[in-house]
Amino acid sequence: MAKLALIFLGVCYAIASKNMFHISIVIISSLLLIMWMKRDNINVVHLCGIILAVYLLEMVIFENFIITESETMSYLWINAIIFAFHFFIDLLLFVLVAIRAPLTRGWLESKGRPHDHVFIHNSEFALTSLFVVFMFFDLLALGENFLRHLDELGFSGDIAGLFADWTGIYYHYETVKSALLGLTFLLIWTMATGLGQDEYKSF
Repeated sequence: MAKLALIFLGVCYAIASKNMFHISIVIISSLLLIMWMKRDNINVVHLCGIILAVYLLEMVIFENFIITESETMSYLWINAIIFAFHFFIDLLLFVLVAIRAPLTRGWLESKGRPHDHVFIHNSEFALTSLFVVFMFFDLLALGENFLRHLDELGFSGDIAGLFADWTGIYYHYETVKSALLGLTFLLIWTMATGLGQDEYKSF
């Protein structure tokens, strides 16, 4: 019951707060806690370790190297950099989570240890699917950003004017990404339950 309550509160916070930094802290804390709770399960430890490393990398790069305000750079390129960076992070998560099991098997094999217990979790497969949604939304935001600023790309006023008011994704980007991060939090926490730790079986 306590785990379910924590999952519910975490998801609600992620969706309601829209504070990416706080959400990242919640997810990172959850990853560390799950790694400690399931320290005897190498599948869970390696999966959480991969996600943790990427989230920490994202935080460091975004806080120190990504331009969010500039007196010389237009919003077209500022937004393009931000959306492209988020796409890269989501793509990196997708690839690393997708190949996590082979990576774990290879690491165990290099140590001369058995690896027949390495498999893909239900929650792991769900995470890779969710990262596809992340990437799709990042690309939508990036595409809308270029369409909204066609005038800066050399298109005529009439053509550029057709898309100048396209701001639907831009103004809902944080809300949607917060909701998706909330689902990420939910899937991560299912790894601490029996359902999330079951082996994924394709049909």
